[in-house]
Amino acid sequence: MKATPAAAGSDPAGPASTGAWPALIFTLIVAAAAAYAFSPRPAPPFAPTAVHPDGLLVDGLARDGDRLLAVGEQGRILVADSVKGPWHEATVDPQRGSTLTKVKFIDDKLVLAVGHDGWILRSTDRGEHWKEAFFIPTPKDADEDSPSGAIAPPPDAGSSAEPPPDAGMSAEPPPDASMSAEPPGDVGTSAEPPADDGSAGFGGDSGPEPLQPDPLLGIAGPFNDRIFAVGGFGLMLKSDDQGQTWQRVVSEAVGDHHLSAMVRAADGALILVGERGLMARSTDNGDNWQLLPQVYDGSFFGVLALKSKSLLAFGMRGHVFRSEDDGKTWKESKVPSGSSLFGGNVSADGDVVLVGAGSTVLVSKDDGRSFTQPLEPAFSDLATVLPVSADSWLVGGDGGLKLVTSAAHDKETQP
Repeated sequence: MKATPAAAGSDPAGPASTGAWPALIFTLIVAAAAAYAFSPRPAPPFAPTAVHPDGLLVDGLARDGDRLLAVGEQGRILVADSVKGPWHEATVDPQRGSTLTKVKFIDDKLVLAVGHDGWILRSTDRGEHWKEAFFIPTPKDADEDSPSGAIAPPPDAGSSAEPPPDAGMSAEPPPDASMSAEPPGDVGTSAEPPADDGSAGFGGDSGPEPLQPDPLLGIAGPFNDRIFAVGGFGLMLKSDDQGQTWQRVVSEAVGDHHLSAMVRAADGALILVGERGLMARSTDNGDNWQLLPQVYDGSFFGVLALKSKSLLAFGMRGHVFRSEDDGKTWKESKVPSGSSLFGGNVSADGDVVLVGAGSTVLVSKDDGRSFTQPLEPAFSDLATVLPVSADSWLVGGDGGLKLVTSAAHDKETQP
């Protein structure tokens, strides 16, 4: 039977197909939007006025006149000319992304910053632009480029600053003594260093162990034109050319202790503090080190030279020790808190301020003999502090930057 013209020209799917087109188009649009939303794209750069300092982990602060610098996670450096801001981001070349731990003005223009992976940055324009002076690469980094800067071997070492290809460097520290971007809590798992005669230098005929990409935790100097950078697992570097090149320092007295800070005493001796109660003293500008008698078996995270020429060391569980004889002997100070103390500073009028875990802020007006706690504890940890006035401080930590005052402990100003 022949189909009628109407039957031959009909399309049974026509009406249904026509109705499905809008739904199909909508589905394709949603799928395309989802693909775009989840596709990898570089983060937009911060505008100079759009930096939010309260959202950045800040480990170090430095000040020279009105110029303020803050360093922290992801290798970022913030710059301001007032404690109230605004803050803008400095230029870092190359940007390694390693956490920065400390920053220090060497003079009114030269600034140095140190951080993880042995990273050292140098600025000659008060912190606006930074160039890499030193970096210890992981094996992956070493395949891409060589460490910048220079570690000059001692005359008798005869070895290259760079480790051989089979040195087995790891980007992560050993699991029993890991380091974090924040000041460590209780680290004490590294092996006890062997006894020595206090001499420093490159030991053994085969030279020192290859450099590992360990964190630098402190920067000190200049001491007779010499600058030091110290950090994890006994890492100590020195520079005699304003931070342009760096030499490794190895001391049997120091061993593989984590090193936190260094300061110069009134008699010219250098005092070094670190984990497990480490205190060492050098009378030849850091060429040789002698261990001091242990006054505390916990870790020290900082040491300060006070206006009175006394010294103050602070660290775990709120322990603070004071020396009036250039670091030879120490006496414990009276502290109202058992929180670990990670940073400290001295104001222009000689007041001492220490900061630490639980937003601890401790202030001493008697040259570090005793402390009061003007602020209530909080959940965030503080790593660094700059005195602003007699009762206000710019603090940095895992909550970013804050301007705090003792006039009302619940008042915090985001700079």
